Amino acid sequence: MGEIKWKKEVSAGGVVYKREDNNVFILLIEPKGPNYGPPVGYWTFPKGLLDKERELKEEVAVREVREEGGVNAEIEAELGMVKYFRKSEHFGNAIKFVHFYLMKYIDGNPEDHDEEVAEAKWVKIDEVEKMLKFSHDKEIFKKAVQKSNL
Repeated sequence: MGEIKWKKEVSAGGVVYKREDNNVFILLIEPKGPNYGPPVGYWTFPKGLLDKERELKEEVAVREVREEGGVNAEIEAELGMVKYFRKSEHFGNAIKFVHFYLMKYIDGNPEDHDEEVAEAKWVKIDEVEKMLKFSHDKEIFKKAVQKSNL
């Protein structure tokens, strides 16, 4: 049996909110599978890898929200980092370190997401937690609600 090799991946992303008609909405995405295959069947927050050594986590979070979520948003607060293991035949095995930021919606439309994403949409804040699959997403969402008094 060969030893499993784990690579380290650092990513950044955002929990984006907007207020509208006395409601608060959170931006969620449903990623596509490998090679832009069918939707993976779960909802999460926009995030992506740091591409370059000198790229700032904050820059990556803003970029990924724009690319995967279709909107422009500004960072209001740091939410911290989550760590988890990803086992994948397609992407390889990785220890993921994802830095998240609370972000306020500026403009744009979730329908303008890139091809990695099956759908991006605004979800009422009280429906978000039940749509999230992973415990690390739920943990970050709770921090976002606490930090922002949403």
